[in-house]
Amino acid sequence: MSVTEAETVGDLIQKMIVSMCGEQKPDVIRRFMRFSLGLLSSTQGVESFREDEITIANHIKSKLSSRDSVHFDKLHNDLKDKPLKNRIGVLIFLMYMSQSNDETKTNFSFHDMRLGLTSPVASTSSYTPQSSNSQGQIVTINTPDTNPRVTPPINPTARILNDYFVSEDILVQDLIYSFQGIEGRVLKLDSIYGFQIEPKANVNRSHKQAVLRLSELGYLHNIVRRGLERMSIAGAGRVADSFVAALHKELSEYYRFIAIMQEEVNRAHNSMGFETVTLSHLHLWACDPLENLKWLANIVRACQNRKGGALASAIYDFSHHGDASVKKLVKRILESVCEPLYNMLIRWINDGELDDPFQEFFIEACADVVGDRMWHEKYQVRNAMVPTFISKSQAKKILGTGKSINFLREVCKGSAPVHSHNGDLLCGDPNECNVEAFFVMDPDGPLQTMMNAAYKETSTRVVEMLAKEYQLMDHLQGIKGYLLLGQGHFIQHLMHLMEYELAKPANSLYPHNLSSILETAIRATCTKIEDIDVQRRLDVRLLAPSENETGWDVFILDYNVDGPIGTILEPCRQTYQTVFFSLWRAKRMESILSTIWKHQITSAKMFRKMPEVLPLQNHIHLITSSMVHLVHQMQYYFLFEVIECSWEVFAKHLRQAASLDDIIVAHNNFVDSVRHGTLLDEDSQELMDHLRSVYGPILDLQSLEETFLARATEEYEARLNASEFVEASNQKPKMWGQSTSTEAENTERQNIFTKYLSTLSRQLRLLSRTYQDRVKKFLLMLASAEDVSLQLLSVRLDFNEHYKSKDSSLVAPLTYQHRRQSEKNFPIAK
Repeated sequence: MSVTEAETVGDLIQKMIVSMCGEQKPDVIRRFMRFSLGLLSSTQGVESFREDEITIANHIKSKLSSRDSVHFDKLHNDLKDKPLKNRIGVLIFLMYMSQSNDETKTNFSFHDMRLGLTSPVASTSSYTPQSSNSQGQIVTINTPDTNPRVTPPINPTARILNDYFVSEDILVQDLIYSFQGIEGRVLKLDSIYGFQIEPKANVNRSHKQAVLRLSELGYLHNIVRRGLERMSIAGAGRVADSFVAALHKELSEYYRFIAIMQEEVNRAHNSMGFETVTLSHLHLWACDPLENLKWLANIVRACQNRKGGALASAIYDFSHHGDASVKKLVKRILESVCEPLYNMLIRWINDGELDDPFQEFFIEACADVVGDRMWHEKYQVRNAMVPTFISKSQAKKILGTGKSINFLREVCKGSAPVHSHNGDLLCGDPNECNVEAFFVMDPDGPLQTMMNAAYKETSTRVVEMLAKEYQLMDHLQGIKGYLLLGQGHFIQHLMHLMEYELAKPANSLYPHNLSSILETAIRATCTKIEDIDVQRRLDVRLLAPSENETGWDVFILDYNVDGPIGTILEPCRQTYQTVFFSLWRAKRMESILSTIWKHQITSAKMFRKMPEVLPLQNHIHLITSSMVHLVHQMQYYFLFEVIECSWEVFAKHLRQAASLDDIIVAHNNFVDSVRHGTLLDEDSQELMDHLRSVYGPILDLQSLEETFLARATEEYEARLNASEFVEASNQKPKMWGQSTSTEAENTERQNIFTKYLSTLSRQLRLLSRTYQDRVKKFLLMLASAEDVSLQLLSVRLDFNEHYKSKDSSLVAPLTYQHRRQSEKNFPIAK
């Protein structure tokens, strides 16, 4: 009804009241207006005559005179030809208004005014009386007594909130409204979406308890509706939209149930009061819908502020329930919610593509990552979105399948991407693989079987390509041979060729000069034609130089990798450089001591003619021998007990690798083992720092030995020249050996040399003591290490128990033998 029509009806009713009751006070007019409008909007009596307009007309004519009856027939026929809405309702209204007995007029004019007519009247009320009699009297309200009270035929909408109890019919209709979240005349919404009985309404106690119990259905309905509205507004993605659609479908079934109840109420009204719908009926009918709505409300609460896989997980948690009806309800919702995730899964496994604009899938991609880092960083598992029905191992395989497809397409360029036959089956037979199979994830089911097969197929293709087309093993052998010093003859030759350059200050070196020396060393020592690709990847790097550093301190041999091989080796490139630098330093110590040893051998003949030098030479020999033993043992430990042993394990794992991830894990384990074995991991930092301090006296010995050799050679040549001069002078006439001045020069020179020897002797003793103290501490650290191989190294370094005899702490139960005995007697759980 439009606003203009409403104003017209109100004006007409006001005119009618004035014509019938005369001029009245404004408040009296308003009361009559409320009553009249309530009567017009009520369906009182309509149900009794819904199918029989003639009966209504005959009933009206029976109240009229013969003349008025003829006039009524004429007016009624004219009314039928007009497009009048609700013609029966108009006739009923006129019938009630035409009643002329005093009791009715009194009740119309004043009695209903006394009752107040103060409550708002619901225009959509479908209230009907419980019974009616031939005089039009209606039973509308039950008194506290058991017998119904017969009241005059007045509009029941004016008698809702009064001194009498609200009838059960009104409560039933209000409850049906509340089931849809709509306020009625008695039930009002509260602040938490629930319903409360209007405080002014007088409701029987037993009825009140039943109404409040049943009104929970409306509260739960409102909870579900409000939750769905919030999720719809939030726009959380496809999974959330599917969830909202699934719950709307469940609510549609609920609304169908309400429609059936309303039909039952209407049918009872049409039965002229002989059949009624009671609160007990509602309680019985609402049992199952109430249970369903409770679970729907719980699910909606659990799913707030969630999306994607997290939303599916929240719903899946409700499936672990013993009630079959609850499990069916959750299953219906899960089938709808998981469908977008299932479609994303199929596309990822089939094509390696992510169609996930709202970040709902449990695989995420970083578009900025390319090249060698693609496998490691571009695709990751989004842990917050992994549904609880997918295990970590399953998620890892799903990730690996799509990653393998993208690896073949993006990194192994020029190679035909794998086309998974099993992937096609994933979206083939809907009876075999469907959404339900996704969230059930039976380990032996068709979906899981096909996913495993797709993972195996793509992973095998990647491994075969790395091994055959990109010669992975050759590159690994190259790194082992060159960066891990496995090619001993090459390293020795390279060190010999670079010795002159690397002895220069670090800031005066040029990489291109060293690169040419590297190429020379490669050509001189390598004969395998198939190693050309490996050799061309070798390169020289120089660390940032510090003050007073030489080329030995900054030189690093590098191995350039890219493409598919770079995926495996590039993340560990810096570690390989660090290991090389450590092994290179140890190799240099070995080379220095070898040079000192050679110097002693070549100068032995000279030293035999200089008796005062022999003690110092023997001292240097003893120190050198001790140092050579330590360096050799450290080289053996690094190269053979770590690197070689780790390599054997690594090679075995490579042969067994079924995927690129397996290769990467095996390689990372190998690198970690090498780092640990060469004392470069975090746990061995203190040991490596102290080993560097042990190497310090070797460099000092080199400096002292070079100076000693130069001074001794100079003195030897001076003495030899003096002796030859004396012999030559004695053979000439009038010549008698040396002159006084020459003799004085020789004496002064020898005194200076003697003082130098004395100073050198003190320096050697100090160096020897410093070296031995550092070695003893190193041995103690090795003996107390948790690693058994380090304990064995301590035993080998002190094979003759020289240091043990000088330091009682090395005899303590920290030594290897005592430690092994303790582990046998008191096993330690590891």
